[in-house]
Amino acid sequence: METKEVLKFYLVLKIFVFMMPSFNASEFPLMKEWATNNVLFYTSQENLSCYNVFLTTLTDTKHTELVYTEQDPRFFVDICCTKDRHFLTINSNSKTTSEVWLVDCSHPFKSPVLVQQRTKGVIYHIEHRNDELYILTTYGQPAEYKLMKTPLGSCGMENWQSVYTLKEKTKLIDMEMFKDQCVMFLKYYNHLYLNVISLASHSVQSVELPAWACAFELEPHPEYNTSTCYFQLASPVQPPKHFAYSLVENHLIEQVEQEVPITLNCHTVHLTAKSKDETLVPITVFHNTNSKELHRKPLLVHVYGAYGIDLNMSFKAENLMLIDNGWILAYCHVRGGGELGLGWHRDGRKHNKLNGFYDLKACMMLLHEVGYSQPKYTALTGASAGGVLAGALCNANPELFGAMVLQAPFLNVLNTMLDTHLPLTIEEQEEWGDPLTDDKCMEYIKSYCPYHNIKPQHYPSVLITAYENDERIPLTGVLRYIHKLRKAVMDHASSKYKQGSPAPNIILNVQPGGSHCAPSWEDSLNEVAGHLAFLHRELKLEGK
Repeated sequence: METKEVLKFYLVLKIFVFMMPSFNASEFPLMKEWATNNVLFYTSQENLSCYNVFLTTLTDTKHTELVYTEQDPRFFVDICCTKDRHFLTINSNSKTTSEVWLVDCSHPFKSPVLVQQRTKGVIYHIEHRNDELYILTTYGQPAEYKLMKTPLGSCGMENWQSVYTLKEKTKLIDMEMFKDQCVMFLKYYNHLYLNVISLASHSVQSVELPAWACAFELEPHPEYNTSTCYFQLASPVQPPKHFAYSLVENHLIEQVEQEVPITLNCHTVHLTAKSKDETLVPITVFHNTNSKELHRKPLLVHVYGAYGIDLNMSFKAENLMLIDNGWILAYCHVRGGGELGLGWHRDGRKHNKLNGFYDLKACMMLLHEVGYSQPKYTALTGASAGGVLAGALCNANPELFGAMVLQAPFLNVLNTMLDTHLPLTIEEQEEWGDPLTDDKCMEYIKSYCPYHNIKPQHYPSVLITAYENDERIPLTGVLRYIHKLRKAVMDHASSKYKQGSPAPNIILNVQPGGSHCAPSWEDSLNEVAGHLAFLHRELKLEGK
């Protein structure tokens, strides 16, 4: 893509983005909740961790005190008020375990009361209604989320009573409490729906959501006594649409807005790939309805697969242009992510991390087998922890794709997990394991770690964007990866058997400033334009 073409793309992309609803992707280092009109609780963050909760009064008599301190570095503290505003909850969470303390908002200076002492492997969150606690938890069998309840005066786990249990392989996206109902936003094999649970009778009403919907966002802070739930639905190629669900009439309404219409001939396909252990792995594919000879079209494959977090399928303006220009977009929902519930995460973390690798490989192979593009026109992209599986596949099966684009990628897993001085290493042990105390864990991580498995061979072209001030993915680790990969590429290219073979381009784009979570709006547009220009060039799409 020529410079003027990149500039044209950049300007058109700006127009698309200005047409879209605004959003804020920043992560704030400070959480705050009002217990009363003049008593504020807040947290502080230091070195990427949050351990302390403070109380301060905003009256003539100023007063600030430390309310809670978390001693275990694996746990991260946040605060939240129950929907009825009766209690403020202090929530201390690790990746797999949680503990909640209650502050009575009518008596905010009283000491917090523990709901249930942390139990390894049990996550729970608290809501309140009519002198009962409603508990969203993983406690009990099956090991998926459940809604339970207990009298306020009998908080212990032994008193928790079942209200509703998610079915197997169902993802709980979000939950909202109302005066008489609880609304759960769920995903089952990438189909979104609502379950509306009566808190009086425990009956359940299921509500189908539009088939095109891939991403959901609850609109902030609906009133506790309201009879309507407001939310947004989107997909990678569909800008957010606002919806309202009437709890009284059991009716879903799409809210009509004055907006610039976007017309896109896009077809959505749901596939399942069979992984090495016969597990079926979902894939979501988007392509232009009018496209012919799909095996000759460029394919962009997305992967994440970590922390029980779903692959990001929110709307991005550039996807409209890609589809319009004939690209195929594929989203591989591999194990380690959360798309099929808590078990999907468990089957892809720690000693199961290679499952995600095998899933990704199976997805790539199936896409080509059914006629979506071919390796030389295929690119793989991932961000943050998605770099682990993408980088592992790049080492093990570089023949499956022609280019790879990574953003703030995690590539040096073993060395990171061996360095407890880094801010998140101890917290991350529940995802990757602890190689410092477990030799088998060390060997297992080493077997897939992208940095440790680089070798002289033919690699696809690689573009990595890193951020100068990224505390989560330090720049030094990315630099070591790039240096080692370039050396392997040069060693392979200089071998007597490969004289004259074109060497791939290995490019590192270091953005000044920035952070892991929130590059600036202008920088993100520049990055998108640069990524697509790179793919256009490296996949040799000129004239296609």
